[in-house]
Amino acid sequence: MFDVRLLPMAVRDLDEVLAIEKRSHLAPWTIGQFSDSLDAGYWAYTLKKLGLDDAPDQTIGYCILMPSLDELSLLNITVDPDYRRQGWAEKILSVMEDQASQKNFRQVYLEVRASNQAAIHLYQKMGYEQVGLRKAYYPAEDGAREDALVMMKELSKS
Repeated sequence: MFDVRLLPMAVRDLDEVLAIEKRSHLAPWTIGQFSDSLDAGYWAYTLKKLGLDDAPDQTIGYCILMPSLDELSLLNITVDPDYRRQGWAEKILSVMEDQASQKNFRQVYLEVRASNQAAIHLYQKMGYEQVGLRKAYYPAEDGAREDALVMMKELSKS
């Protein structure tokens, strides 16, 4: 096992973040989308595997959330393919939910590909419920489009 830390995302992290994004998504975010999110003051965090001795820390996941009044929208949560199915996405989301509760946010919303059963299972396990459907929301293979499930979780007050 190794030590990890969830840290605010910075411009210096974007090369690693983009590499993970491109390996993970059919329609990856651009550097402009990440930069705009940082500039707008969105909640942006990286999950870092801490390097041993003098080795540099390694980004293994990240998330971007957009605050709005008393709710947050999860815009992007991604874990490096080499580190999936180890509970890292749940850890990231759990920490974000705790922070949101402490800051009096009431709900977290997200969209997820209808075909992404692993993510849907995780979100349901964490208490998210489907509250809507966005038809043809995501780009899919061969120019087709894929629906997105809109999910929401009510946060408990701290």
